[in-house]
Amino acid sequence: MKTAPLLGAASVLLALVLTGCGQNDAPEPSAPSGSRQPATAGSAELPAGIASFGAAQPLESGSWTATVRSLQEMTPPAKDSVPSGWSAARVKVALTNTGTDIALLPETSVTVRVGELGLETKPITGQGVAGFPEPDAGAKVKPGATFTADFGIAVPPRSAGQRATVTLEVTQAGLAQADAVFFEGKVPGATTAASPPPAATAAAGGRLSLGQWSPDGVRISPLQLAADDNGRRAASLELSVRNDSDDPRPGMGITVRVLVGAELTTADTASAGLGYHDAPIAPHRTATSTVDVSVPSRSVPGPVTVDAEQRGGDRLTFEGALK
Repeated sequence: MKTAPLLGAASVLLALVLTGCGQNDAPEPSAPSGSRQPATAGSAELPAGIASFGAAQPLESGSWTATVRSLQEMTPPAKDSVPSGWSAARVKVALTNTGTDIALLPETSVTVRVGELGLETKPITGQGVAGFPEPDAGAKVKPGATFTADFGIAVPPRSAGQRATVTLEVTQAGLAQADAVFFEGKVPGATTAASPPPAATAAAGGRLSLGQWSPDGVRISPLQLAADDNGRRAASLELSVRNDSDDPRPGMGITVRVLVGAELTTADTASAGLGYHDAPIAPHRTATSTVDVSVPSRSVPGPVTVDAEQRGGDRLTFEGALK
């Protein structure tokens, strides 16, 4: 079992607490504390709890509102900052102090997922996309003022024109638990490719194959293998979790164990924060993360079993082959 976070581009954390800031003294409209302000244009098509880009969401535990103002195309800040075939986008996030006192800027993390499967994006930093300041910077915001930050993301191929769901986790000074608020819009650009057909769902109580959805909304893709490296082969798989509830889901919260051969020898283990990034999942939305693992080279080709243990202890077993 791993005792430290797995490395690799696929496991880059998307929960960003970035550096940089901007403050605007102009007040923004706010909703009463404890209520959810309706989203603006297009909100009728969104599930309750998700606001359109440009709308304000009040935080439940204090006098702040959060807004995702826009998602726009941008030129990558560095030549190698975006993987081959990916594009770059700029996200503008605003936090408004709706209270009557000067307040410390909350610690804020940002997760952006795109498409029907909620594919993960990757953070990019550079000039003009510095993002939020570190929490220990002690940035303060006057009553009625707005703190605005820009940050960059690398967007997977063939995502133009698809849905973009932004999760903000905002932790206010003196509080241990973050408020999660959700926003939605479109990835910049025109849709260039049709969405692939949805994967099949296994029958209740039936055998699960890699690539299938379980009846309760969990899917693990077949493993993609790299070349041999000192007797082991790096591998990656996509873990998808569907939230069919009217309420947010705290996150994927799934521990993945890769077992190889007929003897079911444990090859690797990954869990939230130790192998993949996790963040709350919006109501009626799906999240997908790429999980990095490795297997012994001698187990290829051969059978592979992936055990998925959920937070409550329920387990799902997916079967497939290493090729």
